[in-house]
Amino acid sequence: MAKLKTFSLCCCLLLAAAAARAQAPMKEISQEEYQRITQAAMQTSNYNQERGQAWDARLKVLSGAVSVKPSGSDVWSLVTEETPLDPADAVKTGGDGTAELYLDDKGVFFIGRNSELDVASIEQADMALSLKFGSLIAKVQHMLSERFKLQVRTPSAVCAVRGTEFAVEYSRLGRDTGVAVFEEGRLAVTPLDESGAAGTEQLLEKNSELSLVPAQKRFRPVPLSRMVRYRGQIAALRSSLQLRAKKWRRPSPAEREALRDKALKRRVIHKQLGNPKAQAKKSRAGKAAARKAALRQAKGRKKQAE
Repeated sequence: MAKLKTFSLCCCLLLAAAAARAQAPMKEISQEEYQRITQAAMQTSNYNQERGQAWDARLKVLSGAVSVKPSGSDVWSLVTEETPLDPADAVKTGGDGTAELYLDDKGVFFIGRNSELDVASIEQADMALSLKFGSLIAKVQHMLSERFKLQVRTPSAVCAVRGTEFAVEYSRLGRDTGVAVFEEGRLAVTPLDESGAAGTEQLLEKNSELSLVPAQKRFRPVPLSRMVRYRGQIAALRSSLQLRAKKWRRPSPAEREALRDKALKRRVIHKQLGNPKAQAKKSRAGKAAARKAALRQAKGRKKQAE
């Protein structure tokens, strides 16, 4: 759409220039003027709107304990509402925690229980997620342009995504990665050895999976078996993405910052001031202990007086 608008604008400008020449034949447009008109058209906001643009990445808590570690911080903040994510943020779920990560209305990632995910980049031209441990299930629409790239990394694999339904899991205990593609799309999976060196790329087609262990030398895709348990979650993500697309609206930078501050600042305040209920309970306990101490002292003084 952006290219079509740019092309139309160029045509309009050139037609206007031609009309001007027709009305004033003695005044021809110079080569410099022609280049200036063309460059002005190519520098319009319509042309630049997709260049260097970041995804509107937002985290939606579904259940349980979900925490975010903002970029540049070492503190995990518990979140309970929709939270815009920045590059270098990290997301962690507890034993009862699950969440969804949306990229505009083009993709949704389900973060399973006991998982940690680093959001390395949210640039549309170079989106990168790093699954430290746990599971990540995704429904990503087909990318319309080669400029849009997405990578999902684990300690033992790199997965290049172009639009597909897939799942990735990594076990810290076995140090192995499981990757699966479901009803549509494909993944280019590159295994990593224990030193992080890349091996031979494997193309994973639909309804197939691959298991990767650093010490393993050869890898071969097989039909879905181990990863088939994520099929139900994939079906849920299809519905979730369709519903989200109908009402998706990209917020302004100011609105986005306000949403992020609201989601994270509340937890920081709690950390600084402490939990109000816990503080009240502690205060009541302290007062009771003070009363008991005063009674003991009074009894002691009475005994001494006798």
